[in-house]
Amino acid sequence: MLLRLCLPWSLGRCLGALALALTLPTAVLGQAPSVAGTLPEDYLPGLRALIDSGLKQSPEMIVRELNIAVADAQRIENGLSPLLPRLSGNLYYGAYQTSVANNSGANSRNNGLFGGATLSQNIFQWGALTNQLEVQKVAQQMAQKNYAEGYRGFVSTLRRQYLALIVAKITARNTRFSLEVSRKALAVANEKLKSGSIAPTEMLGPRLDVERLELATDRSTQAYEAARRALAHQAGLKDIADEAVPLEIPAPTYPADAASALADEFIKDGARGTYLEQLGELNVRQWDLRYRIAKVRLLPQISADASISQQNQTNASPASGSSPASVSQTSLTTESYSVNAQWNVFDGLATRGAKLEALSNRRIAEKQLEKQVDELIGLAQSLRHSSEFAWRALHISDTEWSSTEGALKYAKTELGLGNLSQDAVDGAQNSLNANDAARAAARADFLSTWSDYVSLVGADPAMNNLPNRYARPSP
Repeated sequence: MLLRLCLPWSLGRCLGALALALTLPTAVLGQAPSVAGTLPEDYLPGLRALIDSGLKQSPEMIVRELNIAVADAQRIENGLSPLLPRLSGNLYYGAYQTSVANNSGANSRNNGLFGGATLSQNIFQWGALTNQLEVQKVAQQMAQKNYAEGYRGFVSTLRRQYLALIVAKITARNTRFSLEVSRKALAVANEKLKSGSIAPTEMLGPRLDVERLELATDRSTQAYEAARRALAHQAGLKDIADEAVPLEIPAPTYPADAASALADEFIKDGARGTYLEQLGELNVRQWDLRYRIAKVRLLPQISADASISQQNQTNASPASGSSPASVSQTSLTTESYSVNAQWNVFDGLATRGAKLEALSNRRIAEKQLEKQVDELIGLAQSLRHSSEFAWRALHISDTEWSSTEGALKYAKTELGLGNLSQDAVDGAQNSLNANDAARAAARADFLSTWSDYVSLVGADPAMNNLPNRYARPSP
């Protein structure tokens, strides 16, 4: 493009324009701000593998792909077929007998194979048939957009489930550690009971602690296993190995400048990057086409026909003078060609009703599109703010985690010096474990919210897995 623009200019002007273009901000050149390296799968390779394989293996995506196949079949059946010639034929085998009254000698019997063929073609219907084909093409595009929107939601669900699965695994680990500590405390209490240093009534607390933590461990373990099965089913897998689930969510980054630029671009374009907005536009176009079809229903429609048939023609002649009665049979071939005009002059106001229905539905679709755009813009702004809040909450959890990590290191040092007991170290470890789960939950919340925002505004790299015709805006 720059080279074509440079042709009428001097070399100096051309080089100046090229230098200016190279120094322009990305947003001015119309390229989306980069969010590469900031999404959950960028930190968690196991999640990326699930997203890539889920496109072909997920039951949900397989059903959506079949819906596209159905729409394509309907395009052929209801859109393309009426524009093409129709050829039909008939073939029959018959036995025919002819007789003359009072003269059995004139009887005749004939067997034969006969048939015919008819060719018809719609010629002119005021654009109704081409518009009907366009309706089916729009329906096919809507199926593709539904597929793309479904995949976008599918990826968002996978991300949230995978991040939640990591948090569930950390929680299950923490409860197991707490159970081990409580069992040690119960064993110490039993030794004290045997030595008589504590009363039997003082055993109730340690025993209840063990029972309570056994229940919590069973619950957290079952919750983790259930979440793992649910994620595997969502991705179309039989199972996800426990080793494939990490025990940590790496520290993410937040590109605040890209977040702001994405919001500005999204609002300026009127949410056109979303599949929901594109679906709304296609719905408006579909009803506009239906109105165009309805308004020509009472105009003449022209078609052409050609047919050919072959059959027997029998002629019976009675006796006359010296000529005896006779029956003659001849093979007859008939050809016909015609141009037909069919004109429904009045259909009981059915056409008027169809036009009013299409106009009203088009207006409804337009209003729904306006409302949806406003809601999408509002949702994008809300997700952007939520991402900022989640990022701030993440920093708070990081600070708390660092504090408890320092406390654990201090406790271990004091244990080595003989100033603290193992119980104190175990207590510090429990505190760090709790903050570890809280930090993972904060990171999962931020990454989920941030990726939802990126996905909504149409900047999700995962959508590159789809064919371009599914993802690009409709014409």
